[in-house]
Amino acid sequence: MQTDYGKLSWEEVRDIDKDRVVILNVSATEDHGPHMPLDTDTVLGMAVAEGVAKAIPDQVLVMPPISYGFNEHHKDFPGVIWIQPETLIAFVTDVTKSLAHHGFRRILLLNSHGSNHPVLDLAARKTVIETGILCVSASYWNLCSDKINAIRASDIGGIAHAGEFEAAIYKYLHPDLVHLEKAQNQNLHDGKSKFFNLDLARGGGKAMLMRWWSSVSPDGTMGDPALATAENGEAFLKAAIEETADLVREIRELPLLERKDHH
Repeated sequence: MQTDYGKLSWEEVRDIDKDRVVILNVSATEDHGPHMPLDTDTVLGMAVAEGVAKAIPDQVLVMPPISYGFNEHHKDFPGVIWIQPETLIAFVTDVTKSLAHHGFRRILLLNSHGSNHPVLDLAARKTVIETGILCVSASYWNLCSDKINAIRASDIGGIAHAGEFEAAIYKYLHPDLVHLEKAQNQNLHDGKSKFFNLDLARGGGKAMLMRWWSSVSPDGTMGDPALATAENGEAFLKAAIEETADLVREIRELPLLERKDHH
């Protein structure tokens, strides 16, 4: 069963089940330390989306990814491509409104870059307001945080940016492109902080402060990639696919509710 949106003909789009959940991965092109490629977020996000499509092919369609995100705070590192948040919200919303125009009723904005999260939340809300369809945003690591913590080798703070989690999954997918001999432990966890610790599998900071990345990370890394293994990467990816598939199933079951204007 075809799950790749780009491989469909226009007649197939016309006739397909419009309650399939359309997954749009929004990621980034940016530094991931000296040990990983710029396309890390896209590769990992699409591995999750395509894994879900393989697991439940009759329930999803996978869009081509949007590989650029809101990450201007990374631009001191060569290679970063940044999109202003207002531009990205408008772009993503144009995509979702196009899908709604073609009759699709359920969309998942699958985030694979941390700073995209508020952008995609707003894009999802705008989509619902402007089209009446269901549009959900989610960062895939949040969906499987309990399972990540059961697998991980690193201490708190070891899974943030280009740390154990991302390095392990990329190493599992493309071992020739991950160079852990160049990786260093950049765990910046501060046990005295009540609000500002960043660990993607432990809820992140309770308050948000995003500094210039070069002011807090000497090499573009935040976390401990040195502990990454392909075996753990396989387990991390499996967990992300399983939980995202469960989210898709739940989105499929959500009722389409009519609004009531009480003026």
